[in-house]
Amino acid sequence: MHTMPDTTPCANCRKPIDDQHTLCPSCEVRFALTLLRLAASLDPLYAMLDATVHYGGHEHEHTQTATPPTPIRLAVLDTIDDITSHAYELHRVLLGMPDPEHEATYEDVIGTLTVDAGAPNLSTHPCAGMYMRTALQLMQATDLLLDPPDLHDIGHCTNPLCGVMLQARDGQSTVTCPVCATTTDTRTILLRTLERLCWDDEHRGSAAQIARVFTNCGIPVLANTIRQWAKRGKLHAATDTRPHRPTYRYSDVYRLTVGVKRD
Repeated sequence: MHTMPDTTPCANCRKPIDDQHTLCPSCEVRFALTLLRLAASLDPLYAMLDATVHYGGHEHEHTQTATPPTPIRLAVLDTIDDITSHAYELHRVLLGMPDPEHEATYEDVIGTLTVDAGAPNLSTHPCAGMYMRTALQLMQATDLLLDPPDLHDIGHCTNPLCGVMLQARDGQSTVTCPVCATTTDTRTILLRTLERLCWDDEHRGSAAQIARVFTNCGIPVLANTIRQWAKRGKLHAATDTRPHRPTYRYSDVYRLTVGVKRD
């Protein structure tokens, strides 16, 4: 009579594995690669502390300041400290305290992460799943620092005592004001911005700019549609526009798009 080997779920993906392991082979590889990625990210993180570095992919159009902005600097320092703590703690858990001849490697965070990634019990330690999730969270935070999402202006803070311009990335549902800490639904801010733009004839923009604002506010319209309206005479360009890049009034596009006429 054959007996089935005992199985247990992977601590990360829940796939069935043998009871000698905590992580499945795929998650073990992912864990090891994440540790190596963290090691490779330390030099760029330290470089971000240099005032000469352009943030956000080193774009040349970014303004250089005498010192890095404080929120970014603190976030980088915190992330480096968290990676260092994780590397040392994981080394202690997996391999124990280092021998004296390996002390220099242990004190080197990059070397420690590299050693951790190659530990023979990386997938068998009972707490491997917890340490893997921590590493993945650290990698996510690091990626956001090294490659921040594209932010664009969405409108002013809804707090009447504040009113600073807020920024958000595409698809972000809420935004918190960095000055007064007011959290507002992004859609609410966008609709307020749209209302302000549409009910004042002085606000104008290119076809692409207007199309983006309308679409972000839930009123889909293509830039080419706006250009076609202008070509057919339904929409007139602003009088002070440049011939090669016409601008249009938000209010005119709103009337054509939604079909609402002002009194």
